[in-house]
Amino acid sequence: MTAELGPLPVVCWSIAAVRASGLFDEIVVVVAPARLEATKAVIGARYPGVRVVPGGAERTASSWAALDATKAPVLVIHDAARPFAPPALFERCVRAAAESGTGVAGIPLADTVRRADEAGRSLEELEREGLWQIQTPQAFRRELLEQARAAAGERSFTDDAAAVVACGERVRMVHGDRRNLKITTFEDLAYARELVDKGLAAVAATTASVSDGRRSG
Repeated sequence: MTAELGPLPVVCWSIAAVRASGLFDEIVVVVAPARLEATKAVIGARYPGVRVVPGGAERTASSWAALDATKAPVLVIHDAARPFAPPALFERCVRAAAESGTGVAGIPLADTVRRADEAGRSLEELEREGLWQIQTPQAFRRELLEQARAAAGERSFTDDAAAVVACGERVRMVHGDRRNLKITTFEDLAYARELVDKGLAAVAATTASVSDGRRSG
């Protein structure tokens, strides 16, 4: 995500938040091979210590590329398309992973949820109790991701938590942040820019260096 968002490209907002958390030994950005050189140029000009590596054709393959790119015992995987994740959210996910093996950001559903057919006709109302809207970051002990990878084979998943669940493990939900929106359309980007212009979102202040020798983001 090299589109400009206020003072930085979108991807750099997440890097700033990760650095500001003070938790990570290294940061690895996984990007589509076609955008590799452009992304390296954008990130290298601002964060020369951040590695940029090629990903796969689908999300899950890119997660496995991240797993190969680091030996860290705890990995935190975050969508660069979510630029407003605060440093404290990374901390909560890492803490949960340290305690239970996983920490997945999400928001408990507050709205009524209904299932509809392809024509938009309502079929049923779903019980929302216990339902969460999943976000990133998602933190995992390395051995769980390796186990999920071995069990996945050629399958692809919507997120890394789904891959871990598919291999028979449970994930621990962590309260996310409603500001942690995902930019997937031009309308989303325009809304994110409006939040920045109005002073409702700001880049996290980063530390000069971050190293505890244990975690990769």
